[in-house]
Amino acid sequence: MKRIKIYALLALILVFWKVFDTLKAAGYFIEITPSQNLSEEIIKTPPGIEDITIDSETSFAYLSSQDRRNREKTGDIYLMDLNKPTDSLINLTQKFNLKQFRPHGISFIKLGNGLKFLFVISHADAKHEVLKFEILGDSLKLENKYRSTEFLSPNDILAVGENQFYLTNDHKLKPGILRSLADFGRIANGNVVYYDGERAKPVSESIAYPNGINISADHRYIFVASTLDRKIYTYAPDPETFKLNLLGESPTSYGPDNIEIDFDGNLWVGCHPKMLDFLKHAKNEKALSPSAVIKMDFNPAASPMLSENLVYINKGEEISGSSVAAPYHLNTKFLVGSVFESKILRINMILSEKK
Repeated sequence: MKRIKIYALLALILVFWKVFDTLKAAGYFIEITPSQNLSEEIIKTPPGIEDITIDSETSFAYLSSQDRRNREKTGDIYLMDLNKPTDSLINLTQKFNLKQFRPHGISFIKLGNGLKFLFVISHADAKHEVLKFEILGDSLKLENKYRSTEFLSPNDILAVGENQFYLTNDHKLKPGILRSLADFGRIANGNVVYYDGERAKPVSESIAYPNGINISADHRYIFVASTLDRKIYTYAPDPETFKLNLLGESPTSYGPDNIEIDFDGNLWVGCHPKMLDFLKHAKNEKALSPSAVIKMDFNPAASPMLSENLVYINKGEEISGSSVAAPYHLNTKFLVGSVFESKILRINMILSEKK
């Protein structure tokens, strides 16, 4: 009987420790002190600008939009010309009349021959697919669609060729109680797959909610954000097998989402400081979820490890559930998108004078 009580006590301690560890990882104990003296501008948009990427050559920003609280609705890709003073958006995909087009992660690539493409993850009712659009000035031309049984729960995409890309599956388990329990326990059940133009294959396994993915300017390193583990993984892609070889794990203060690369080669990451607040926000638009942007400094000559700098943070009043930060204008400005909101933020890094 005494031994049973000891085992029961140890089990109880283990449960309490696991709950505490999960709450800590979810940011439950984090205190939010909003950023000061930054010039913030709210720009109204269609709902759910979850991902943003910018062509620095043209200063065209591409915005992926989907109303994720109403999954029956389709979404679109929008263009914002950052050279113009107006904030009007051009709907680039409406003309295609795509059925069940629900865009998620996007990736811009310019090839050596000058051609530019935008790759887009889309969630249809019965399948997931990737659409490739050629960029022609301020319009898109639909070039191809890719499907694979390896596209299990695609979140973000990294184009590396005209028909080649990496893709993160944030889960391999289907939605349900097992997947929820795995997320609660931060069990690594996501992966990264590589599509070679004909088929997809896993190239990195056992990642806890792999989310954003991007590549260094010299194409030597690939970065993957683990939202649940609050880490950015640095990999070296094998030139023959395309397998991702892990080089380093860089911790982040908040749950990282999408990754954009700035003018200097550093990583800008939209983050979720309080994951439990984000889950409430997902169900109720009036429930605020803090937003944060971090810059992960990258020096490939020194180390594959990244060092974190907090760029921006709020309590969710300006924008809730930030998922991406896209820098431009020599990194002095950036756009912040979110998973659900019908707006984005434009933030000027030049400090405003106190009044």
